[in-house]
Amino acid sequence: MNYQVINVKCVIIGAGMAGISASANLLDNDYKDFLVFEALERIGGRICTFNTDRGYLELGAQWIHGQQGNPVYEIAQKNDLVAPGFEKFLQNPVAPKIDEKNLFPPANNQSLLQTFNAKTDCDKTLFLTQSGQKISYKFANSVYDTLTKIILGAELLNIDPKSKIDNRVGDYFYDKFCEIVRNEMRKDLLDHTVQNLNDYDLKRLLNGLFIQRDRRENIRNGCYNIFDVSLKNFSCYKEFPGHSYVELKRGLTPVLDALISKHKNEFYSRLYLRHYLKKIILSLELLDASDCYNRPSLHSTYANTAQKAVVIICDASNPEKPRDFVVVCEHILCTMSLGYMKENINIFLEPLSLISEAKRLAISRLGFGCTNKIFLVYEQPFWNEKMNLLNLIWVPEDLNFRLDKLNHRNDTKKIWYEDMVKIEVVNSHPNTLSAWMTGNVEFEQLDEKTIGLRCTENLRRFFNDPSIPEPKFVLRTKWFTNRYSRGTYSHMPIGSKPEDFDEIARPIPGDSNPIVMFAGEATVHDQFSNVNGAYLSGIRESQRILSFSKSSPRL
Repeated sequence: MNYQVINVKCVIIGAGMAGISASANLLDNDYKDFLVFEALERIGGRICTFNTDRGYLELGAQWIHGQQGNPVYEIAQKNDLVAPGFEKFLQNPVAPKIDEKNLFPPANNQSLLQTFNAKTDCDKTLFLTQSGQKISYKFANSVYDTLTKIILGAELLNIDPKSKIDNRVGDYFYDKFCEIVRNEMRKDLLDHTVQNLNDYDLKRLLNGLFIQRDRRENIRNGCYNIFDVSLKNFSCYKEFPGHSYVELKRGLTPVLDALISKHKNEFYSRLYLRHYLKKIILSLELLDASDCYNRPSLHSTYANTAQKAVVIICDASNPEKPRDFVVVCEHILCTMSLGYMKENINIFLEPLSLISEAKRLAISRLGFGCTNKIFLVYEQPFWNEKMNLLNLIWVPEDLNFRLDKLNHRNDTKKIWYEDMVKIEVVNSHPNTLSAWMTGNVEFEQLDEKTIGLRCTENLRRFFNDPSIPEPKFVLRTKWFTNRYSRGTYSHMPIGSKPEDFDEIARPIPGDSNPIVMFAGEATVHDQFSNVNGAYLSGIRESQRILSFSKSSPRL
């Protein structure tokens, strides 16, 4: 087959934060001989701000994590994008020491559960059970503070990464919680015998609060289940000082716009949307002699040197007539998600033997979870204007199976709506609620009507109000179904190690000859899982391109 051929020095695959920061840095350094290919119809990748005539909804990444020394925060601040209240340095609240008194035991169980009225209740944060009862805020918040302190304690353990012994964060989380409950409330959460109904109901409530807080930790860590996450590596992530959840005036997409604003025309003239990668073909000459044998290769047809790569791109801008073409280049920067890499690493690059076993293992070991959002837009709010957060507390009926739903045992994947962690009032879009989903991707196969009905049933159940209306509009994300993301962000499961991020970042065939390079949040061992890491990785790899190009005898 004869392809149209384009010759260029550098190709960037993906126009998310990593691809854009790399492009901006290249242009800042007057390096212009590159093209950017993006499979979607928009830039941003897992940053996706959905604008309407009434405001905006953040479908993907939502916050900047940390302030001091954070380059993404500095870009947002410089361009007046930071929301009011976050312009100055804010120190995160310091949690009390774990050995201080944590829980506020109730005088009796009657004071724990209260009747609830959505219109008149003035609490900003609600803890509601599936039976439509409100948990005492003082008690529920003390449990939450306790669980938060346990998590912060796990982050400060600093276990030797070379230790051969590892444990699951979820086990540490639950064991410490049981210990505190036993010491402060004289209750044994591991004793499931029904000797005293009041005690049993209290234990069910405590376990329900633990399960919900556990699911929120799934969101923070980008995992399906915190019981999958490595305790030994839990302190690897290093957050910038300052507020952990910096909000923005108009979402994160304007941060991308700010990055490319200086070279806007030059960037967009090099950007090709709805163009996806099919294959990267390197020279057989790069193989060890023992691996090299005679076989046909498109590389020798289109490239005149082993130091160049052949990239096959599909132009899908016209879905009815997609067409392939060839790009011959010296460098390729791949910024695809770890989810995409897990599914396609053995497909998009050849010869396969150039992919080291260490890189394959690193891609396999690291985890890649999926967090989704469901936006419910109403004609008018049915909730009190002071409410901003609803925590859905699914109290387990039988304590013998209390953690089954976290592990999705006994067909609980089918009960997708119990993985709805929390519902937030969306400040950036009037009359809108945002339901967060984690640990379950089966609901992505459902249509918006079905999802809207199930969400309405949930709300009526938790608010104990059958008059709650259906939303007039439902918008939801499908990050796992999206074949170019296959999830949202990375984490460190049992068996992984910090060096796995560095191994994924390692160029092919090697550091001294970086033809194929890798960027993205899953290539930064201390800033994985967020926008900061993606930005920094783009800068790192574009600097590699610049330094190599200046020293290369090929130029």
